[in-house]
Amino acid sequence: MAVFLVIEALRRVIGWLLVGIVLVFISYAYVAPYMVGMLQGSPTSTERLFNYLYFDSSGIIGLVGIAATLGFSFVLFGQVLLQLGGGDIMNKLAIFAFGRFRGGTAKASVVSSSLTGTITGGPVTNVLLTGNITIPLMKKNGYTATQAGAIESVASTGGQLVPPVMGVAAFVMAEYLGIPYSEVALAALIPALLYYYSLFVQVDLLSLRNNIRGMKRDLLPKLGELKNTWLILPAFCILIYLMFIKGYTAQVSGVLAALAAFVFLIWQATYRKKFWHHTKEIFIETGKTLITVSVVLAAAGIVVGVTGITGLGFNLSMTLASVGDYGLFWLLVLCALVSLILGMGMPSVAAYSMVALLAAPALVEHGVPPIAAHLFVFYYAILCNFTPPIAMACFAASPIAQASPNKIGFTALKLGVSGFLVPFAFIYEPRLLLTFNYEHSIGTFIFLLVSMLIAFYFLSLGFVGQILPHQKLSVLIRAVFIVLSLVIFTPISVLGGAWVINSVAVLIGAILIIGYVLKHKSVIKEDASVSA
Repeated sequence: MAVFLVIEALRRVIGWLLVGIVLVFISYAYVAPYMVGMLQGSPTSTERLFNYLYFDSSGIIGLVGIAATLGFSFVLFGQVLLQLGGGDIMNKLAIFAFGRFRGGTAKASVVSSSLTGTITGGPVTNVLLTGNITIPLMKKNGYTATQAGAIESVASTGGQLVPPVMGVAAFVMAEYLGIPYSEVALAALIPALLYYYSLFVQVDLLSLRNNIRGMKRDLLPKLGELKNTWLILPAFCILIYLMFIKGYTAQVSGVLAALAAFVFLIWQATYRKKFWHHTKEIFIETGKTLITVSVVLAAAGIVVGVTGITGLGFNLSMTLASVGDYGLFWLLVLCALVSLILGMGMPSVAAYSMVALLAAPALVEHGVPPIAAHLFVFYYAILCNFTPPIAMACFAASPIAQASPNKIGFTALKLGVSGFLVPFAFIYEPRLLLTFNYEHSIGTFIFLLVSMLIAFYFLSLGFVGQILPHQKLSVLIRAVFIVLSLVIFTPISVLGGAWVINSVAVLIGAILIIGYVLKHKSVIKEDASVSA
């Protein structure tokens, strides 16, 4: 009866796509003994099957338990911020800080979406919340509808990769790994910064190519409008202090941070006048969001349970692991593709739950640290939100931008290219994850980080093709920068003396940039006079 009710709730909350997937897996449990190859599974009786799906720790009860504890505390935290103006504060702050600069509206979109996304924990929700403000601003400032939608889609998708709050899927990861959530958040920090750094650079170069100036002063938020900005700081400070310094559990830290956010934000005049109305709305919206989270997690529990009791998960992991005989790189490529395909059109919690069971064990089998393996598939399960053909974030941005979702999706692929490369970087160089399991040499770590920053800058130059105003790079030079970025991207641990190769590549890139600037210095003077 519980399984039946979960399926009906899933139909009402999410739709038929996920219902179909769940029904296929339940049906598979009955035909598994008659399948061949890696799809052949162990026979099981109906009684044993449904008992397992309901009671197992990785089944319905176990995963709904995560929604009831970790999910509740951080959904509540997010709703307090959203219902009491925290999201608006972040948007205004980002526009105030970056709006005056070249391509300022897009840069503000990148920053505000990263901040808001870490609260909402959902790319589509993030697009709907921030995109209604940022996309029209970007279009008004000179970006095409497709570019505006793509920038918002990539920025909103990345919000789920940003600590300290990364959505419910990240808490599920902590449960799977059996480690504190604070370790997951710390490990995700540097990869998230690299993701947004690359997007920020591409947006800057794109605004240079399109000759997009900053916003006019009269359109920027006034300093007086930012007087309440400090009100969101105590909540985040308390959250970070309790989780990372005091070592409190994530659920306790989340509830206390939510309480702090409520105490400070409710005293704004706008919200204080309707105290009980906003308090009621916080709990109503928390409940609505938790229904979705709980139902999706319960459905994921059914899928995980079937793969466990039939042995399908073990079989698929062994099949994937056999690909590793041809080299870790090819195994990573296959796991990335599997994660992208399984994640398309699905909520991130369900997508991660599936790939964590089917793909991550194969990577661990080949010596990849568990946290790196799970973060790897987590990234690709999230990135499918702007990967065509079923790019949910792009479909959400489409009506706001009034552009084709497919065109937005293909533009987003170029802007979000760093997201597809960052996971490979931390697999080959786990020191980027800042976990406690690796000894860090400060000098090596700094060299590694600087190398990554330069690599992504060169990659952005290659994709956008612009260094100076009105002077596009030739196809050959763009190709050279992409090759140089991939050479620098080669991790230190893969090639002996790779630091020498990386240094030479950086030097060549620097010479190309300096030579190009000197050759066209008259353009720089002309552009400076126009700006003045």
